[in-house]
Amino acid sequence: MESFEAETLILAGTGTVWDIITDAGNYPVWDSGITELIGEVSHGQRIRVRTRDGGKRTFSLRVRQVPGRHMTWTGRLPLGLLQVERTFTLTDYTGITHLSVRDTANGPLQGLVRKTAPDSHPALSGYVDAVKFRAELLSFHLEGGVFPSPPHAV
Repeated sequence: MESFEAETLILAGTGTVWDIITDAGNYPVWDSGITELIGEVSHGQRIRVRTRDGGKRTFSLRVRQVPGRHMTWTGRLPLGLLQVERTFTLTDYTGITHLSVRDTANGPLQGLVRKTAPDSHPALSGYVDAVKFRAELLSFHLEGGVFPSPPHAV
């Protein structure tokens, strides 16, 4: 099994982070490494993803999720030759979110992942950093920050 994982603490609520990672239309807008995402990122749906490093290849993935907490994108080659999965896990710490993203490859052709995507770990770290930046920017801009303002003296 080949796997890569990246994680971070984000100064934004879990809802904000969840909205970012499930908003298919905006993936190309922020620096996610994904140049095109077609379909609805919701439980049981299929999405088609094109990445910056993947050239013209498009990956068809099945989405499974527990909204606001956990999501997986899974793709397979016929005959069980290769299964790839990206797992997103969000943990809420009252206004702060722990985001963990893990890419896993299984099957006889799993060595191809290492050969065709040698920069997977830095790319995954870049994805997590981009989610963090976007979530914190939106949280502070739209919600006035994570932490409530101190009460004004009367």
